[in-house]
Amino acid sequence: MKGRRSVLREVAILLAAAVVLAAAAFGGQRLLFKRSPVSGELAKNLDASLGSVVRSQVLATHTMIDIPSVSEDFTVIVDRLRDALPGERTDFEVIVLQSAEINAFTLPGNTICVDTGLIRQLHSADEMAGVLGHELSHAVNRDPLTLLARRLGVAALLGALSGGQGGTIFANAAETLVDVHYGREAEDRADAFSVALLARAGIPPAAFGDALERIKKADPKNPGLLKYIDPHSPVDERISRARTLAARQSFAPRPLGVDWAALVQALPAR
Repeated sequence: MKGRRSVLREVAILLAAAVVLAAAAFGGQRLLFKRSPVSGELAKNLDASLGSVVRSQVLATHTMIDIPSVSEDFTVIVDRLRDALPGERTDFEVIVLQSAEINAFTLPGNTICVDTGLIRQLHSADEMAGVLGHELSHAVNRDPLTLLARRLGVAALLGALSGGQGGTIFANAAETLVDVHYGREAEDRADAFSVALLARAGIPPAAFGDALERIKKADPKNPGLLKYIDPHSPVDERISRARTLAARQSFAPRPLGVDWAALVQALPAR
């Protein structure tokens, strides 16, 4: 028993050291220099480690939709976007959650969560691809990881990974990411990323602006369900800019071949 405790203690020390080094590698850099990219194998590994834990926290409080036809359709969209990524191809996963909220959010470790409320609000797979393209920018730039370092603090992450109040810390992390708004610079970057990615993928680049418009006009009787757009953000300006950027793109149309109406119909009752 003593030997096992010794091993666990050593693992905890290594994890603690990883967090400190990660903070030096990317956390401080992003805090001091807004435009500095998050890079390096260490940041990548920490992103994956935190992602698996935060993902489990999200699934502990949300119901994941496991319908083969829905999963297959999302795989079609995901594969098209992944193959169109500039530079290194990033593998990412989309999880559909049963929720009336109109929301999508990105977790560390390249996992994107999409609420059924958002799916019902959109009118096509192209529009969904626009939303996923935006979220993929957050994943590529490790925005969720940077946000957690800022809001929860490196000390809190250190305690969680080294055996402290991990459950509480990561539950708070999950709650933070469900309702997150990254700020103007990150959102503008993600909007432009999505429009360009759609064009490279052969998907109408105007679809992202259309998606924002539909989300903006979501159920006015239940404004509390709208989580995806920050109510304080200049959404009309974002829509206009997205459409201007889309008009400048050239692309060769390649239909996704996803029956969106059938996908929505396959979702469980609200």
